[in-house]
Amino acid sequence: MFVKDNSLASARTYFQDRLANKFTDSELKSMWKQMICKRFDWNASDFLLNQSCKLSESDLLFVRSFVKRLLNDEPFQYILGETIFYDLKINCDSRALIPRPETEELVDWISELNVVNEIIDVCSGSGCIALAVKSVFKNANVKGIDISPEAIELSTFNASENNLDVDFKLADALNKNDLFWDSISELDVMVSNPPYITENEKLEMSANVLNFEPHLALFVENDSPIIFYKRIADLAIEKLKKNGFLFFELNPLFAKEVFDYLSSIGFINIELRKDLQGKERMLKAQKV
Repeated sequence: MFVKDNSLASARTYFQDRLANKFTDSELKSMWKQMICKRFDWNASDFLLNQSCKLSESDLLFVRSFVKRLLNDEPFQYILGETIFYDLKINCDSRALIPRPETEELVDWISELNVVNEIIDVCSGSGCIALAVKSVFKNANVKGIDISPEAIELSTFNASENNLDVDFKLADALNKNDLFWDSISELDVMVSNPPYITENEKLEMSANVLNFEPHLALFVENDSPIIFYKRIADLAIEKLKKNGFLFFELNPLFAKEVFDYLSSIGFINIELRKDLQGKERMLKAQKV
């Protein structure tokens, strides 16, 4: 047996000891609590009150499998099958990128607007941005598009699970002639967290991202690092109403290039905002 006994405490010790070299103590405590609560469908109070419970053989094998997958660099959120984003439970797996705290900061910025009636999230992935915005602007008509059928399937499921009316469609952000765009106009907000990591940056990436998250949603060619920003900005000039807003999550390495391009095509009141790590991660611009 790989644990001393079938107590929750012994399983926790196994979990922490096996993963001590990969994660901090605080990360391990958080992951353990989320994992056990998911396994037993416990809330925070249940977790505190059931520390003396005994685990079945199936439960112990579940813990061991979880540890093995973490040791293999699989992202915790994919193993758990969900994460919390803007107080919403977002189901996540390899069909889309894992929602990240920096992107919550982008939603916070959008939420500062007074009124939003029509909004579209371009390259919507798991649907986290569109769903979070819908949770803020409850009466808004919110759409999301992605080129991946698998991502659309996931985001549509997330909309249903959170009981939020967001319409996710299969469409190409890089092709302004995609028939989808014929039906879109007079938007208050266009937002996007598009692929923005260059192939050259792969060497700096951690294995849990590089080996598991979808490359379609991550990478752009070295010679066209802001291709998505340019195409989406061109669409925004056509589809936003007067004084409408364009929001981007950025690769900080190319923040100035994106800023300059938006300025060159007529956007005004362009702002860059830093994330909690002090990197230029977000941009807001307004259509004249």
